[in-house]
Amino acid sequence: MTLLRILVFLAAVTAVAAVMASVLRTVVLPRAVPARLARLVFLTVRTVLRLRLRVTGRSDYRTRDRVFALQAPLGLFGQLLAWALLIWVGFALMFWALPSSPLTGAGLIRSLELSGSSMLTLGFDRPATFGRHLLAFADAGVGLTLLALVITYLPSLYGGFARREAQITKLVVRAGAPPSGPSLLARSWQLGRFERLEEVWDAWEDWFIDVGESHTTFPQLGFFRSPHPENHWVLAAEAVLDGSALLMTACDVPRQSRAELCLDAGVNALEAIADFLGIPHQPPEDEREIVLSEESFIRAWDELEQLEVPMVTDRHAAWEAFSRLRARYEPRIAVLGPMTDAPRSDWSSWSDDAPRHSPPLLRLGQR
Repeated sequence: MTLLRILVFLAAVTAVAAVMASVLRTVVLPRAVPARLARLVFLTVRTVLRLRLRVTGRSDYRTRDRVFALQAPLGLFGQLLAWALLIWVGFALMFWALPSSPLTGAGLIRSLELSGSSMLTLGFDRPATFGRHLLAFADAGVGLTLLALVITYLPSLYGGFARREAQITKLVVRAGAPPSGPSLLARSWQLGRFERLEEVWDAWEDWFIDVGESHTTFPQLGFFRSPHPENHWVLAAEAVLDGSALLMTACDVPRQSRAELCLDAGVNALEAIADFLGIPHQPPEDEREIVLSEESFIRAWDELEQLEVPMVTDRHAAWEAFSRLRARYEPRIAVLGPMTDAPRSDWSSWSDDAPRHSPPLLRLGQR
């Protein structure tokens, strides 16, 4: 019987330590370190919402947007609930394993009551022995720590969301909805702001850096949907990267260093997010092919040319250069788009029926 108590106590301590490690990795540690428990809860919520879509038999984008708008909030709530429940049960098992507690069903129920009272600092169930007092203090300390971390966690999460969405809304004003690279350049030319596009690349360089950090430190952010159904961070990223690539390769303008920096920042951010979510790496450079067709590129070229945007003379060379730039970010965009169920533009690299990647649950150490 003593051996059983020791084994139960050690197992409970290990479980609580694992939960607190998950909390620290998710909330405190300022780097992209995956947490198995958080990812398991997220995948469970995602599976339930997909099942709901199958049961209703509706799969149009408006329905998917309405259903998946609950994905991130429910996943976040489920994550917090899982942490609290596991800590509650873990300390209950520790109380149950103490010598003063009978190893019976009634003893387990009594231990659950004592753990809940201690964790929530309600104090309605007072421990009777010194050992139980110490364990109650530890339980209360862990409970208060979890509460304090959650209080700081939610504002950080929604602060990152607000920064992301503010810039997306400004892009829609500039490029329309859904935004695309050609529409961004065309609209800027029509408004007489083509010479001031550096202000766009400068702001979006900062945006990509922020998103690359926030969406790996707080991966739930990638699944928080924009307030407007036609807006989405993946679609916005694709539009800005296409716009900068078009300007660098097809437009007859002086070298745009800000556009180059913006594109590099975008590629780096997408690589960080893709690695964190377990998205497969790109094939070797000579095997890459982009989904966007040359015909789409030519149509955009003609539209810009009709607006009298200065274009380079060699269209084929421009297409080759553009293809090389787009191959740096399109493979990640093509997976992140359907994975987050993003809306599409005419230049989007994924289709509505594209397979959806799920973050791996077991290969979390690989980045």
